[in-house]
Amino acid sequence: MDYEEAIAFLHTLGKFGVNLGLGRTLALLEAVGSPHLRLKAIHVAGTNGKGSVAAMTASVLRAAGFRVGLYTSPHLSSYTERIRVNGKPIPRARLAELITRLKPHFQEVAADRALGSPTEFEMGTVAAFLHFVEERADFAVIEVGLGGRFDATNVLTPLVSVITHVDMDHCEKLGGTIQQIAFEKAGIIKPGVPVVIGVQHPDALAVVKRVAAEKSAPTLVVGEDVWCERVARADDRQVFRAHAGGVDMGEFEIPLLGQHQVENAACVVGVVETLRSLGVNVGTEALRRGLKVTRWPGRLEVLQRCPLVVVDGAHNLDGVRRLAGAVAEIVGGRRVTAVVGISKDKPAAEMIHEIAGFASRIVATRASSSRLGGADPRAIAALAASEGCEALVNENALDAVDEGLAGVGDGGALVVCGSLYLVGEVRNHLLSVAGRLPKTQRIVIFSGAYGSGKTEVSLNFAKLKRREGARVIVVDLDIVNPYFRSRETAGEMVREGIEVVSSAPGFEAADLPALAPDILRAFHDESATVVFDVGGDPVGARALARYSVELDAAGYDMFFVVNANRPFTRDVKGAEAMLESIEDSSRLAFTGIVSNTHMGEDTTPRDVLIGLRLAKELAARRDLPLVFASATPAVLAKLGNDITGTRVLPLHLHMRPPWAEEPALLQEQEESSRRWE
Repeated sequence: MDYEEAIAFLHTLGKFGVNLGLGRTLALLEAVGSPHLRLKAIHVAGTNGKGSVAAMTASVLRAAGFRVGLYTSPHLSSYTERIRVNGKPIPRARLAELITRLKPHFQEVAADRALGSPTEFEMGTVAAFLHFVEERADFAVIEVGLGGRFDATNVLTPLVSVITHVDMDHCEKLGGTIQQIAFEKAGIIKPGVPVVIGVQHPDALAVVKRVAAEKSAPTLVVGEDVWCERVARADDRQVFRAHAGGVDMGEFEIPLLGQHQVENAACVVGVVETLRSLGVNVGTEALRRGLKVTRWPGRLEVLQRCPLVVVDGAHNLDGVRRLAGAVAEIVGGRRVTAVVGISKDKPAAEMIHEIAGFASRIVATRASSSRLGGADPRAIAALAASEGCEALVNENALDAVDEGLAGVGDGGALVVCGSLYLVGEVRNHLLSVAGRLPKTQRIVIFSGAYGSGKTEVSLNFAKLKRREGARVIVVDLDIVNPYFRSRETAGEMVREGIEVVSSAPGFEAADLPALAPDILRAFHDESATVVFDVGGDPVGARALARYSVELDAAGYDMFFVVNANRPFTRDVKGAEAMLESIEDSSRLAFTGIVSNTHMGEDTTPRDVLIGLRLAKELAARRDLPLVFASATPAVLAKLGNDITGTRVLPLHLHMRPPWAEEPALLQEQEESSRRWE
């Protein structure tokens, strides 16, 4: 099977739904050599916060120098997100290979009437465990799918178990009281295995402690043995002080918002303390670094600042209450429009009541796919109207967020919530259309094939960020046979107030891998926006590989610049192959697509539109946002409304042959660029 066939096969297993029990998973695992017995795992259950705790724990272990597998569900955009090693999603071909290997064993188990057919989640779990073992992960951080006691992941005997906050959810499967649900979550506790217990309702805490005592499992309780106190917050981060075992550990920073994430971070501190007691070397600085660079998309995530756009996967009443508490801090006095979709099995009336507390306008919609299906948007709108909100209905999720954005303006806020499936469906779209420029990490990398125009894109992006008030450093890593290099425009960039860092002084014109020590400074100078211009094709991208650890630690966006008029990227198949080869060479992952189809000064509107179609198809295939298209102002003017709905970056051309350097022409082009901006 190829990737599409493997995903189609997994989706056919969705008809078996949630079928709690361990027998099918154990049978599959035994058929492939019982990889679960070879994993050093941290096993995380809970109603809310378990994914965040898993992501933070994996990040901390990576910062400590370990190779770490991370298994979470559901995914936002691509199934490959569920299975990661050192932050990188499982390659599509690798996932297809694993599902192909597992399919005969699936058929054997399904033929056993006593067991029945394995579910999609069970197959994915076995594939993840196989992948982690074969990739030689030092540790595997495993998030429970549903419940705990009979969840497919509960075949593990971990090093540490974690129970995050327990509340009412999935009552039809787990029970109708908080005590019953806590008992199901506590089912992951194993005899003698330490358990970290997050902030709990007293009834839930009593149940979890009782189960741990019955199994002689040592406990570390947030609020008793470890606690964290928030001391500061900003638009994109929080600072807290941690205490464990009566010791003040100092201040820590997380890029996740909301008081509940500080509580989740306390669980991670507890995990680290427990691992240390088991002889695992995770220092306080690794804890600090790992927490600081955690990435967990779709969870109270700010996608844009102007207008303010926030997405949150809060999908139950407890989650929405936590969202409501955090939104006031994030949006300030802005008028909020909420785009809301809720699953059929959730308490919609209570959830809408909480959302109406911060939103004056609600656009009701539903995700196109979810585990149990979405509630009728008309019913959601009726509930919103009964709460005094302006209520609108739009069945299509993408159209719903567009409608929400249209009514927000630069001074308002858009919040998407109610379902992680909804957030996953609209997130890339919002990353593609909300705001004049994409909201990015501090470090932005542009890479692509030879002649893609990535240097022009890099320089123009840097100049626009500078005009917005940012301090900007351009790092020229175009060191292996590039067409043009940003270092050749260093004088002009300096006049714009932009610093250019390239190969060692005196070697600016040499195609040598001689990189300046100042490049390392760019990783640590948190006051600067850093734009990397990387050499064309996989060979040029190798320069990035030597900095992959620093880039992972600092956080980055990497955009693939595609030009449909170049030999290796004339079609989606070729462009995807080039993208994958650059990822392999750089040991990094692309986070967006830039459409830059051109023929130099002979570029026509038709070139741009052909390239835009290819870029959109590539973005959809790779589950990435199309962050912008670029062209000269003259070409953009000819395109007019044909490019409406796509962000544009006007290009002032810097990489010009000497005979084209006529001052009058350059001045005219610069003025035209400024009008577009």
